Amino acid sequence: MKINYIVNIIYKTLWLVLFFLIITFDRSNTYSVYITLSLLILLTIIAVIRAINLRNEWRPIAEEYFVNNIDEK
Repeated sequence: MKINYIVNIIYKTLWLVLFFLIITFDRSNTYSVYITLSLLILLTIIAVIRAINLRNEWRPIAEEYFVNNIDEK
């Protein structure tokens, strides 16, 4: 459980770093452009994967709730 907490903090910190990079964006520096784009793509991929995993975790709970509500009506 502790490793999940650490990964979550790193993930949120990377979003703050990305925000700072976008605010101080320098289009003339190619390294800045590539770093910002690669961080944006990486964080987007991680966000999509996390959303899919959470959907799969909540699916049994939602199905059980749906079945219980169908029976009541």
